[in-house]
Amino acid sequence: MTRYTILWDDDVEGPFIDAWIAGDSQIRAILTEAANWVDVNLAEDPDRKGQPLSGESARVVAVPISESPARVSVTYQIFPDERRVRIICMILRGV
Repeated sequence: MTRYTILWDDDVEGPFIDAWIAGDSQIRAILTEAANWVDVNLAEDPDRKGQPLSGESARVVAVPISESPARVSVTYQIFPDERRVRIICMILRGV
């Protein structure tokens, strides 16, 4: 098992924070759960999670959200030599 550091692109982190601040308690709970899942689950063996995007050096994974019809997907890149994962996109649907 190889541990990776999770980095969030500014283009993702800024809108994420804005959405969290502007959101109601349900949106905040969903965003918090998604971010926590990403930080924990993609830190270990990220190359075994999600699906590769054809023609790109990125992967996409569906983030499970409990007790909500919301769907969250995250696109990320893996930098194995640096042991880093960079979150490049997060999409929230169904809220």
